[in-house]
Amino acid sequence: MWSILFNAKMLKLVGSVPPQPKQKPKQEKNIKSTRHLSTEMSSNRLISFGLLFLFSVTHVTSQRTSLDVALKNSYRPLRLLGLAFTGRSGDDPQNVQRVRMAGKTQKSNPRTRALLEFCDAEHGPGRRSQERPTSVHRLRPGDIDVIGAMGDSLTAGNGIFATNLLHVTVENRGVVWSIGGQYDWRKYLTLPNILKEFNPNLYGYAIKDGLSTDRTSRFDVAELAAMSRDMPYMAKVLVRRMQRDPNVNMTGDWKLVTIFIGNNDFCADICYYPEPERTVEWHERNMLKTYRYLRDNVPRLVLNVVPAPNLRFLTNLSGLPPICTSTLRFECPCLVGKSKSKLDYLEGIMKRWIAKDMEIANREEFNTETFTINVQTFSQFHDFPRTRSGQTDTRFFSEDCFHLSQRGHAAAANAIWNNMLEMPGEKSGFATQLFETFRCPTEQRPYLITRENSRPDFVI
Repeated sequence: MWSILFNAKMLKLVGSVPPQPKQKPKQEKNIKSTRHLSTEMSSNRLISFGLLFLFSVTHVTSQRTSLDVALKNSYRPLRLLGLAFTGRSGDDPQNVQRVRMAGKTQKSNPRTRALLEFCDAEHGPGRRSQERPTSVHRLRPGDIDVIGAMGDSLTAGNGIFATNLLHVTVENRGVVWSIGGQYDWRKYLTLPNILKEFNPNLYGYAIKDGLSTDRTSRFDVAELAAMSRDMPYMAKVLVRRMQRDPNVNMTGDWKLVTIFIGNNDFCADICYYPEPERTVEWHERNMLKTYRYLRDNVPRLVLNVVPAPNLRFLTNLSGLPPICTSTLRFECPCLVGKSKSKLDYLEGIMKRWIAKDMEIANREEFNTETFTINVQTFSQFHDFPRTRSGQTDTRFFSEDCFHLSQRGHAAAANAIWNNMLEMPGEKSGFATQLFETFRCPTEQRPYLITRENSRPDFVI
């Protein structure tokens, strides 16, 4: 499994990096000597790492992926130790500035400053309803109380603020397109940061760098290397967190959860089976189990399903940094470097997988007054953004040319927001020009679009 190898190699590299300079503790009274202080600092650090390791071992079962199965109880403690040495890239102002200087963060412009004016979140049609709606088909943006997300590393936020390959292992969850709530939309455009303008009491978004098991991740339960088969278990983790959180009214609050899965399946899994075609059947089984569990255990729920893109576009990228030739072959061995006939075959499977995602989501069993699934299709692009010269615009990519930079996450946030307010069959694509198109609720269409309220005979 590529992800196991990737993580193991990265952890090995991390181990070779010299530790960061020790931070001096607050000066205590009656310190007898510098030697005593140094010894105390070393002991405290060892104790801290020991407690961190033990805490991680006892809590490893709070999530599960193929990496947990392969590396057992050592996986998550190693991840935490790796973070301790690598540093949390999004928490380092100097590192974030380097990413900004590289053009990989969203840019402010007059449209950005005018966002609130043309959407009127406080008094416009998208404002919170005077009385809490009883139908999922009459939800305004301001009616969403709780937000969550499930998926892989593109929802965990890997490498958003990366300035080297080690940083790709860091999960910058606070700025993820679908679930990050760090700062506000002016600095980091995300779906929660948009929704916070309509409902300042929105809850559940991630607020900083961290693993899925960190409290700051809240209802972002996405995992590095997650695949379709991990979704049923991930749904249980999400439901358990919501049920145990005193800030969530399970029966009264309206919840919005975004699911984005399939990238690792396409890149590193389907090609290794004797009958790759069967993966579509297995995916259907996984998603049915996931959707039914969420429907039956989370009252008042809207699911945003974002189908994985047809990843053949990865084989057509151009003008990439030399290192990306290696990282793409490493992270996407099923597709990168393969023959045309092999790619044609696997692309057929990817297309059937994506079509199955849409077919499942539109089944009648997943459309009631308190539960629905909305398919947001902005991810279905055939080529990645390009510069005027025709080369791939790497400003949207992280250092490995697979994950997205903050600029890429902001573009995805703009796109999913637009899709949520666009009619089926009229949904726009990946928003390469931030704020060039930014939809707002209108008096004619004040609700988040569903299959019911998009019908011509639906009465507002």
